[in-house]
Amino acid sequence: MSTALLILVTIASVISVMAAIIWILKLRRQLSENTRNAAQLAPTLRQLETERDIAIAARDKTNEILASVIDGIVALDFNKNVILLNKAAQELTGYSETEIQGRPIDRMIRLFSEQEEILPKTYCQGSFNKPVKVVGKEGKQTKVNLMTTQAEGSVQTNLGCILILHDLSKEEELEQMKLDFVSMASHELKTPLTSIIGYLSVFLDEAGNKLPKENLDLLDKAFVSAKQLQTLIQNLLNVNKIERERLDVEVEPINLNDNFGKAIEDLQNQAKLKNISLNFSRDDTLPKVLADPVRIGEVINNLVANAINYTSAGGKITVYMKASPNEVTTTVEDTGMGISQEAIPHLFSKFFRVSNSMQKGNKGTGLGLYISKSIIQKLNGKIWVESEVGKGSKFHFSLPVAIQDTSSLDRNKFVSEAIQTGALNY
Repeated sequence: MSTALLILVTIASVISVMAAIIWILKLRRQLSENTRNAAQLAPTLRQLETERDIAIAARDKTNEILASVIDGIVALDFNKNVILLNKAAQELTGYSETEIQGRPIDRMIRLFSEQEEILPKTYCQGSFNKPVKVVGKEGKQTKVNLMTTQAEGSVQTNLGCILILHDLSKEEELEQMKLDFVSMASHELKTPLTSIIGYLSVFLDEAGNKLPKENLDLLDKAFVSAKQLQTLIQNLLNVNKIERERLDVEVEPINLNDNFGKAIEDLQNQAKLKNISLNFSRDDTLPKVLADPVRIGEVINNLVANAINYTSAGGKITVYMKASPNEVTTTVEDTGMGISQEAIPHLFSKFFRVSNSMQKGNKGTGLGLYISKSIIQKLNGKIWVESEVGKGSKFHFSLPVAIQDTSSLDRNKFVSEAIQTGALNY
């Protein structure tokens, strides 16, 4: 090998060795830097691991809370896809979380108010609070109270709407049990009470004029109390029928003068015991109306009894009627203490009673007006009140006029035409 070639090989070898040494030095420097960086990153990594453990614990705690909530909770994203549902919601709908998660809610769960379906665009717009029927997996149906709220989330959280489903099925079952008990108890009380009233009535008619006034007064009070108890029992039975939607009416043309005259006569003793003047302005020029004679008797009984209850001794109650081309309006006017404007919107609600310092001694169940409204509506009429504190009250109700006279009435034809025109409501 020539000297020149040997020198070139030696130089190349030296260069290779030098390059290797330089690479090794760079690698050692990089490793040293990485070691320093790793030492610097260690606390950050430990902090991230701690925060991850805290986040996992918070998630598990949230899941436990959601699982323990008795109401169903469903969370939707901005596209109305299900992102979460708790254990109660799974039981109500029949779906597991894996079956429904990420899928459009309206394809999995359908909500109905009566016969109308409610869509997500309706119940996810603002606050929603309404009883609905939930139809879930394989047609599983449950009645719930649906409450919704829009989530104030960002695009990152992707949380658009939250649904809360409160199961009403158990409450309805309990309510049904209460209705059954009230119905049974009321029927059991009604039979012996009817006998008591009958015996008292016969005794007062046949022997009343032979008794001393003190004894006669006691019997009158007993008779009035028995009649009041009979009204209470009848009201309980009527409420039971209303709640079950079984309050029937048998509509026919009736003369209100005859119907009201008998009902008011039965209440005269109750009015006399409180020294209240009870007057009925009979008007034989009035046309007949379409009504159920038994039910409308209950209405006038409730309204007059209510007036007696809230009118002080020495007061006056007047019942009168006024006709228009299509209806007859009956008014029960009293000189009682009147009703505040705040209470008037609630008067016809079940169990609502007017209560103030002037009326604390008055007793009542708060059922009479509720029942009266239900009956009048069933008869296609209207009922309302005018009142002012200190100036008494006027309760009005109107009933449709019967067009045809009973002397030429074809019952089948009348019913057919009345149903077609909406005069009857079965």
